[in-house]
Amino acid sequence: MISLIVATVNRVTELDRLLRSLDEQSYRDFEVIVVDQNRDQRLAPLLSGHQRLTIQHLQSERGLSRARNAGLRVARGDLMALPDDDCWYPRHLLASVAGWFESHSGFGLLGTAVRTAENRPSGPNSPRTSRSCTKNNVWRCAVSTALFMRRPVSTVVGNFNEDMGIGAGSKYQSGEETDYVLRALEHGFPMWYESSLTVHHPPLNAIERLRKNTYPFALGMGRVLRLHDYALHEVSGHLLRSLGGVAVSLCRGDLGRAHVYALRGAGQLVGYVSSASDRKQSDVNCASPRVGK
Repeated sequence: MISLIVATVNRVTELDRLLRSLDEQSYRDFEVIVVDQNRDQRLAPLLSGHQRLTIQHLQSERGLSRARNAGLRVARGDLMALPDDDCWYPRHLLASVAGWFESHSGFGLLGTAVRTAENRPSGPNSPRTSRSCTKNNVWRCAVSTALFMRRPVSTVVGNFNEDMGIGAGSKYQSGEETDYVLRALEHGFPMWYESSLTVHHPPLNAIERLRKNTYPFALGMGRVLRLHDYALHEVSGHLLRSLGGVAVSLCRGDLGRAHVYALRGAGQLVGYVSSASDRKQSDVNCASPRVGK
């Protein structure tokens, strides 16, 4: 069985699109765990309309990592996934994922490409070819909405860090998925990125979205770089790429993109520096979720 843990807040039509794509899956051995962070019952009519699906409907306080941990505690699957509430699956994705894990017993995690409805890359950094995911390239491979993992990974790695991710009660509004994968790699679970498989998602690089999210998301990236002891030259490499983006955008006369790259570099640096004393609290927040049997 595959457990699909969907954290959701403030979205109904998008969640309905995801559930409709699950209704149409050719592979049927899966459950959907909807972790609802709305403060009303807006999802009740929607969920009752998807009778073909096995749905657990949970409530949780705000915070993406908190919601995913709530889902992990009750998940029953041998495989687990973390689809965003605004993504959707091609009809044969779950069949392909189940078959991939069956034929690749040495891997604990699988990442897929994230593409728009037009089958274009949803973000700017997605790898074009399949590859093993490592500490060096995890920033491009590990996108939580397209992440699948075996049950022992979640059992050993434990919780998502609730001090990071969208809705966390901290300034670090991203990084929880990268942190999770890095911890899995450190525990000896290999990960593969398969470019031939796709999870669909709206574009991630719209300028309005980037202006709003880049700085708090970059803070999370800086924190992960610190928590996982990236060498100074690796941290500097990320900063230089941000500065390079500023320079190229200015040369093109694209002041909006230049501003976004500047926010990215500033957030990475501030997140890295301000995270120097956070390791102990991170260890507390990542205690075992006691995944359900």
